[in-house]
Amino acid sequence: MNFLFSRLGNYIIGKVIGGVAIALVAVLAAILLIDMVEQMRTVTDIGTLEALRLTLLKTPMLVEQTLPFVVLAGAMMAITGLNRSSELVAMRAAGVSAWRFLAPSAFVGAILGLIAITALNPLGAQFYKAFEAEREDVRAGLGAEAGANGVWIRQGDPQGQVVIHADGVDSSGAVLQGATFLFFEVRDDTLRFTRRMRAERAELKRGFWQLTDLVEATPGSRPMRHANLAIPTTLDASELVNRFVTPATLSFWELPFFIREARAAGFAPTRYELKWQSLLAYPLLLAVMAGLGAAFSLQLQRLGNLAKWGAMGVGIGLFLFFYSQLAGAFAMTQTVPAVVAAWSAPLAGMFIALAIVAFLEDG
Repeated sequence: MNFLFSRLGNYIIGKVIGGVAIALVAVLAAILLIDMVEQMRTVTDIGTLEALRLTLLKTPMLVEQTLPFVVLAGAMMAITGLNRSSELVAMRAAGVSAWRFLAPSAFVGAILGLIAITALNPLGAQFYKAFEAEREDVRAGLGAEAGANGVWIRQGDPQGQVVIHADGVDSSGAVLQGATFLFFEVRDDTLRFTRRMRAERAELKRGFWQLTDLVEATPGSRPMRHANLAIPTTLDASELVNRFVTPATLSFWELPFFIREARAAGFAPTRYELKWQSLLAYPLLLAVMAGLGAAFSLQLQRLGNLAKWGAMGVGIGLFLFFYSQLAGAFAMTQTVPAVVAAWSAPLAGMFIALAIVAFLEDG
């Protein structure tokens, strides 16, 4: 710890921060270019300025997703720069241990991870909500989707069907605002309209819809007002929540409350638990990526194979990324717990980085 905040430790920290900044600028340029083209491709007849605005709203979330690779590249650039300028050789000749290069790099990664989950993630979630709303407004304005004005749901069985239209969905994903229920029954092998209900609020609970402040109308009868009414349903509440609330729109500070509410309502918030555990593991992941970048750049240039070691570091980083995606897929099917899926990749990377530094130092 003393070395970490010593003059040499601060020097290495500064170099790593500089490398991360250069890598971040390069990634931001790539994000702006690629995502702008994607917006112009998927949303037809959209202008350049509108595409840029949509891209800027999506950028914080994309930066969060690519930050592990930014940190990996930045650490590798910093330590490789020290290597090529012979500063690394001088430090090693002065007795500086390889572990003392790993600590400042991991420290920078951990600090960036804490900033990312506490500040960048909430900002990205808020901007991504705005991005989805703006994109739907643009599409609606261009006539791309009639369904942009509200949401449509259908439930049914062999005896009939219910078509549901709602003006909006609240943040929980299980409460519809301004919901209209259209009931159809099977008669003589055809669907016939039987009644209509308009409710100010409809909450999906286990096995039924709870309607509040509704008006019921049937053909040939006068409308009747009810304060509350329960309608049976076969809809899965978890599927409805997953349809209308994406984890990307929930911030680090909102996820625990949302998960507690979902469990209390009888939902299975697996996607959100995985997101929450991934955010908790994010500082460790960035520390591991920075440590890997440093570890695979410590091979002295005069010994050769520096490019080979760098390629191995990039390969390990890609392996950890795909491993985390695979583990997340297993968590979604509830094959493994979300905590195992989220933490296994950072822990595996940490052990790999420690093994590489131990080999370089003592091997």
